[in-house]
Amino acid sequence: MMVILRSKMQLDNLLKRETDLQAPNLLQSKLTFANFCKLDQQHLHQLYEHFTSLSPSLSITLHGLLIDSIESPPTGLNSTIIDSYLKNLFCHARDTEYLQRSHEFFHLLHQYQFDNGRVMAVLNEFGFIVHSSILQRAHFKPAKAFEFMKSFNSAMTVELQLAAEYYEQQSLERIVSEITGLVDSNAKIMYMKDLIVNIERQGEELQSSAAATEEIATSIAEVATTSARISEKTTDSVEFASNSKKTIENALSQILQTEQRFTLISETFAKLQERVADIEQVVGLINSIATQTNLLALNASIEAARAGEHGKGFAVVAQEVRKLAENTVSALDVASDNVTHLKSYADDVSTSITDTSSYIHIASSEANESLSMLNAIVEAIEEINMDITNTAAISEQQAASIDQISHGMGFINEIQENIYTYGTSTSAAVYDLSQELNAFRLDTVAATHTELSSRALLQLSKADHILWKWRIYNMLIGLETIRPEDVGSKLACRLGKWYTKEDVRETLGHLPAYTELDNHHGDVHEFAKLAATHYEQGNMQAAEDDLKQIEKASVEVLRLLDELMTHLD
Repeated sequence: MMVILRSKMQLDNLLKRETDLQAPNLLQSKLTFANFCKLDQQHLHQLYEHFTSLSPSLSITLHGLLIDSIESPPTGLNSTIIDSYLKNLFCHARDTEYLQRSHEFFHLLHQYQFDNGRVMAVLNEFGFIVHSSILQRAHFKPAKAFEFMKSFNSAMTVELQLAAEYYEQQSLERIVSEITGLVDSNAKIMYMKDLIVNIERQGEELQSSAAATEEIATSIAEVATTSARISEKTTDSVEFASNSKKTIENALSQILQTEQRFTLISETFAKLQERVADIEQVVGLINSIATQTNLLALNASIEAARAGEHGKGFAVVAQEVRKLAENTVSALDVASDNVTHLKSYADDVSTSITDTSSYIHIASSEANESLSMLNAIVEAIEEINMDITNTAAISEQQAASIDQISHGMGFINEIQENIYTYGTSTSAAVYDLSQELNAFRLDTVAATHTELSSRALLQLSKADHILWKWRIYNMLIGLETIRPEDVGSKLACRLGKWYTKEDVRETLGHLPAYTELDNHHGDVHEFAKLAATHYEQGNMQAAEDDLKQIEKASVEVLRLLDELMTHLD
């Protein structure tokens, strides 16, 4: 009866869920669940002292179990690491340092590629060996052996919980990290918005270009028509210029003949002037003779008067001679005046002929020059006519080409519209995918009962951060509605709550990255709120600028989070 009662009491003791130790939050619940108390801690220390004298040692046993559980045993897993772990397990008080050392050991096994199932199996097998050693090799009394086995079992229960929690945290970190990577990759498609906007603008440009092309085609057709008319008129101009050239050539020939005739007239008139000069000399000579005759008649009259009656007849003759001489002189004076006038007229005519001849010579030279210029003009007009004819032909070809381009641009515009539709549909599908990813992320985190590690929290914070940027982007393309009041403060989100925790401040608060993170994180929230406000006001340009500022601050936040995770490692 006493044996049955004692067995029932021992069983009740095993089923208790309590502890008289005070430990960190992460450890307290595990100690309670394992019913690990101060007495158990004392028993473990005694067991450790007892097992040091046994061979093989616990360290060799655990090391062998680990090496046998993996195909490629790591060379770095030596007895020193195992001894340190076992001393922590059997001798260390259940405090933060104990928790940290256990996590370090499991982290080391994780780095050496020991998977969760193998580690759990090794710990269970190691526990069985220790239990067997307590019963068979330690030579304890049954009651004492039971107490030691209960204490070691509680310790292993705590240890298995820690190992399971560590590997669950690692698994969760990996899942969260991969989901964050997917969210990040998904968010990178946010540039689809720029593609859609650019395609829309390009479509507008194509429509404008198509309209301009039609106008150009019309203008070129008009140019071709005008060029054809000008070509016809230019052909007439060439013919007219050729006829004018012939007319001017004939006129120039007549001018040259007139110049020759005027040269002959000038020569003839020069001879006439010579004859007039001869006449003037003869008249002067006759005038001189008449004057002498008049003097002789006067002398004869004087001599006749002296002769008296004998000279009367001679006086009459002398008188007649003198009259004749006077008449001759009088006639010669008239003739001399006429000759003088004739000479004056001849001189004037000679001057006019000379001037006319000079003018005709100048006109002839200018006509010769005009003829060469006219030849050049005719040649230029012929070349212009040829160019205009070619221009008309080319314009017709260009009009046909532009018409083809116009049809091609219409086809391209249709393709652009299809691309715009596909881009919009793709953007909406990507948005739906991001929503599903976020739901999966939140469900995954909610489904686990393990307290998240700092790394997992940072990965989740990165995803939160990326998704907020993604939400602002989707707001700008009309896929999501965000009001300014939906954007909380920087301390209300997961990241803000994490880096304001006391233990995080103690661990990371001294790092420059920690201080910088607060500033850039605040910028993300501030510009997200501004973007929602500007979008609500219809100020799309300002909202776009806010998104750029969010992206700029986001780059810094993600960089600083990666830097802090490096310090956590």
